[in-house]
Amino acid sequence: MDRTIRSASGWIRPIATLACVLLTGSITVAVASPAAAAIGAVRGVASGRCLDVPGASTTNGVQVGLWDCGPGANQEWNYTSSKQLKVYGNKCLGADQGGTTASTKVVIGDCNGQSSQQWNINSSGTITGVASSLCLDAIGEATANGTLLDLWTCTGGNNQKWKSTVGSAGCPASGGITYTLNRASSPTADQTDAYNRIATAMNLAVAEYNCYLNVTKSLNVSYNPSVPTADGSFNGSIRFGSNRSFMKQVGAQHEIAHTLGVGTQSKWSPLVSNGRWTGAKAIAELRALTGDPAAVLHADAQHFWPNGLNQESEATSADDYVANCRMVAAFRSDMGL
Repeated sequence: MDRTIRSASGWIRPIATLACVLLTGSITVAVASPAAAAIGAVRGVASGRCLDVPGASTTNGVQVGLWDCGPGANQEWNYTSSKQLKVYGNKCLGADQGGTTASTKVVIGDCNGQSSQQWNINSSGTITGVASSLCLDAIGEATANGTLLDLWTCTGGNNQKWKSTVGSAGCPASGGITYTLNRASSPTADQTDAYNRIATAMNLAVAEYNCYLNVTKSLNVSYNPSVPTADGSFNGSIRFGSNRSFMKQVGAQHEIAHTLGVGTQSKWSPLVSNGRWTGAKAIAELRALTGDPAAVLHADAQHFWPNGLNQESEATSADDYVANCRMVAAFRSDMGL
C-alpha cells in the first residue's frame, strides 16, 4: 500500500523503499536460508557499542572493532549452526592468520570452515574462540569508537563480555520466503542501479524473516518509479519507487510485513481499537522485547509501532530488525495466520 507513515507521536514523512536486481529477465530468488544462523547485533557490555566492520569494508583481513550501534549490514551478525559468526552473508569473523595466541587480531575473511573462525557464545557473556579458547576482547579495556578487538586471555572483565540477540547457534524458525524480481530486458542505468540496491535490501530482509518466521510465501517485486513511496499487499506484490534514500533493509522489511498481513489482511482491523492493538500475543511479545510489563502496542488501519520500521530512524541497530520480525510473527499468531 502507498504509505504516509504514522508513529505514536503523529504523522511523519513518507518512507519509500527499494527496487529490483541486477540481472536480466524476471528471476526467482530463493535467498540462502539462514535457518542455521540466528541474526542480530553483538554489543559490548563495557562500551554499549556494537561489533563493527570498520567503514563497512568487505576486504579480507580487516580488523573489527567497536562503533556506535547502527542499522548497517556491517553490524549484522549471523551465528551459524557450525559456530561461525558471519557478516554480509559470506564473510566470517576469525583469528588473523589462524592465530591462537593472546593479542592475535580478530578480522573478517572468506569463510573456510576452520576452527579459527568458530566461536562459543557463553552464558557468562564471553565469546571465546574454539581453536584458542581465548576471549573476544576490546583492546586495553577501551570503550571508545574505533577500539579494535583481539584475542586475549579471559579475565572476567566487561571489555570481554557481550550482549547479543544472536543467542545459541541456529534460528528459532526456518522460513521459506522467496521473491521474484521483475526487470526490463534491456535495463537503463537507472534501473540497473535500482536493481542492485533492491537485491541487497531484499536479501537481508528475507533472510531475517526466514530466520524468525515459519512462513512460506512467494513475493513478486518490481521497480516502478511512478510509485510515490513503496507499497506491499497481502497477495505478495511489492512495488518500489525511485527514491534511493529508502532502498534499504528497513524499507524492505516494512513492505514484507504488509505481504504477511500487517494492515492488509481482513483480520487486522478488528484487532485494532482506539489506536491500540488488542491481540494478546503481540502485546505479550512487545512486553517481552522491551521488558516493560505495561508497554502499549499502537496500531492503525495499516501500521503498528513501536518496532514497525515505519521510518529509517526506527532501525537503530540490527536488534531492531529482529524485533520487527518477532512482532510480525506475533501479529500473525493473533490473526490466526
